[in-house]
Amino acid sequence: MEIVNPIALKLFALILSFVGPAPTDSPKQLQLQAGDKIVSIGDSITFGGGYLRDIDAVLAQQYPDLKIPQVINSGKSGHKAEDLIKRFQKDVLDHKPAIVTINVGINDVWHRLPKSATQPAPHDPNVLARYKENVGKMVDLAQEAGIKVILLAPTVIKEDPNAEGNQRLPLYVEAMKDIASQKKCQFVDLHAMFREALKHKPVNQQGNFLTGDGVHMNDAGNAIMAIGVLRALGVPDEKIAATKPPQPVSKPTTKTTQPATAPSSKPAK
Repeated sequence: MEIVNPIALKLFALILSFVGPAPTDSPKQLQLQAGDKIVSIGDSITFGGGYLRDIDAVLAQQYPDLKIPQVINSGKSGHKAEDLIKRFQKDVLDHKPAIVTINVGINDVWHRLPKSATQPAPHDPNVLARYKENVGKMVDLAQEAGIKVILLAPTVIKEDPNAEGNQRLPLYVEAMKDIASQKKCQFVDLHAMFREALKHKPVNQQGNFLTGDGVHMNDAGNAIMAIGVLRALGVPDEKIAATKPPQPVSKPTTKTTQPATAPSSKPAK
């Protein structure tokens, strides 16, 4: 008989306790109708599919009568905002979804960090401006097609809040937040959720807590991302907590891989 890890069975409830209460502006009603399609576009964090499988599990277990299809995964390796906009028609609009989530920004920062102390690469405001322009264009295209947009802020680059990547990311988070405000779409501050969750890392924890390499998610990181999306869809925390996560899962405190340096041979996809 298979032995099921009891922590795994309560993973969502555990992670909910790490990220704090849902934002006060979260929808009070479910934002989905029967059969609605969801597309998620992004980089390798999305391509890995972990948080999408978590979303699928919650929607299937908690709203079986709605028969929501599995989230369409439009993540691609190494992509930045400038790459997503080029394939937005094919990988989002052509699917005719009811909802699209857009998660981008990690590579826009990570791939442009200094390679070494002798090769400085300071923040470039022109890169940030292009990022904001491209994310805004994607929102416009989706809204013109009648698609509801949920913008997902970039997460973290290494699990150290003081790391250079995490010092630059707030500029991109704020740019995305501004777009959401201007264009009246939803915004999920995943960066803030990850920073909050990192406060709960056990003092004796070796290596990473929420990611495998400082960027790509383990089960705990995937759960955080899924919670952010599900709250934006109007799913109550009680239903999220009551859901059995997809298998297999691991305990959120077992990852020991050291964070990847940036840029690296394994960039966020």
